[in-house]
Amino acid sequence: MSLGAPAVGRRVPGTMVVAVAALAVGIVAVIVTTSTGLNIAYADSQSHLTISRRLFDSKAPGFTQLGTVWLPVPSLILVPFVQNLWLWHTGLAAGLLGLVCLMGTACGVYRVAARIGLGRPARIAGVLLIIANPSILYVFTTALTEPVLILCMMGCFAGLAHWVTSRRNLSAGEMMVFTGLPAAGATLSRYEGWVLVVGGTVVVLVASWRRKKEWRYAIKMSLAFAVLPAVAIGWWLAYNYAVYGNLLEFLNGQYSASNLQKATADAGLLAYTHNAGLTLWTYNWSVLETAGALTVVLGIGGAIMLAWRFGLSNTALLVWVMGVAYGFSLLSLYLGQTHMNNDHSLPENWWNSRYALAVIPWLAVLAAVLVDSLSRVPTIAPGLLALVGLALVLQTAWWATDPARSSVIAEADGYIQLKAASGATDAAAYLRDHYDGGQVLMDESAAGSALLPEIGIPLVDYYNRSTGELFTAAIADPVSHAKWVFVSTADAPELSQTGVADLVYDAVKKQPSFETSYRVVFDEGDYRIYERISS
Repeated sequence: MSLGAPAVGRRVPGTMVVAVAALAVGIVAVIVTTSTGLNIAYADSQSHLTISRRLFDSKAPGFTQLGTVWLPVPSLILVPFVQNLWLWHTGLAAGLLGLVCLMGTACGVYRVAARIGLGRPARIAGVLLIIANPSILYVFTTALTEPVLILCMMGCFAGLAHWVTSRRNLSAGEMMVFTGLPAAGATLSRYEGWVLVVGGTVVVLVASWRRKKEWRYAIKMSLAFAVLPAVAIGWWLAYNYAVYGNLLEFLNGQYSASNLQKATADAGLLAYTHNAGLTLWTYNWSVLETAGALTVVLGIGGAIMLAWRFGLSNTALLVWVMGVAYGFSLLSLYLGQTHMNNDHSLPENWWNSRYALAVIPWLAVLAAVLVDSLSRVPTIAPGLLALVGLALVLQTAWWATDPARSSVIAEADGYIQLKAASGATDAAAYLRDHYDGGQVLMDESAAGSALLPEIGIPLVDYYNRSTGELFTAAIADPVSHAKWVFVSTADAPELSQTGVADLVYDAVKKQPSFETSYRVVFDEGDYRIYERISS
């Protein structure tokens, strides 16, 4: 059967079988989440959909609509999918892209396992740990940035696996195309990609030296790997300087993560900052509740087996470097650059558990190493492999009975409940159902107001922060600009310091003439919608 056949050149038999299996499972996941609205539960997911569409559909369209909060590649490759208003409104646009990402991720795990010489049971186990994981399946139906990052990382690792194990000396050009290009995509998807470049360069340098014992060759191949990611990072810095006058706007600007979570840090709610014990405790629980206990146990066993079987060989270095996302996440959590909570953290709640997702493919490959090692012991292999298979079935069934046992889905469920309780869901539905033309004044960047896809009105009909000076003018004189005014009344002093207060509400409540020009047509929870009174 092709799933167990050895790799030949660039061809890895069984890849298409894996792609089709991932596609079939992914389609089911997309149907489930899209039909329930779970795919747009995260505010970030709706924001990513909006960024991609407003590049062309906006009062101020253009490349600068990418902003600086998130790296640009996930938004750019989503652009073709969001041009259809219905696909954008339902979030199905992200699901279609997610199918590609899921197929690529599963195939990447399979190809790495095949390249390093693992047999059929190991390859299948690695793939199943990806496509049977509800956290992966859910997030890959959303517009969150993790699917694109993981796809690019696995593309890079698959390319490195080919180079490391190839008997033929691949050229520097091949290195750039098959490893450097996906690494560049990773660097412009999430910041885990920046660490990937460092780790990957070290692996290429060591493996190149071992291959020819020539520093010139080692440096040439390392540069071939790193040059495209370096250009990508340089471009991002230049973009930030050109648009915002600050090379590091994404790191320390008004909308940077560090600034937005300043209030949380000042309140002492980032307990793990500069505390190694709490950092390990918090993040590892997120890994466990995202990847699953079986995946983690098999992964730990695989790590031990990898060290025993492969030592510090090039093959081992390749697998170890796949764990760069784990190291990066721990460091960023320790330094306070990342905010993550779960039901075992301080405080206990669900927040950013999806940051553990990039670790799952690494655990899947490690698990495959363990399964392969077990399958090589004839006397015990059948029983142990059957036990692993049974455990995988039981874990999948346990998740299936309550998908919210995944911390990522539990967090999404929480957001749906929060939106309903705050009035956001009903406010979005009201404007969607009653909108009959005219312009809308709304601060979609305010906390809890990332609802534009859910509302489903073309973005050209909005005045919001992304329209710049047009937004400022509309706030100063709403009557001359907007028929509808959508506000969040959940105002608090600390929100003004972080940039997530509702600027529209802050302005109109200070304008005495506003109440005489508009009537309230919706008022529920924290949300209010005004319609201009006809003259």
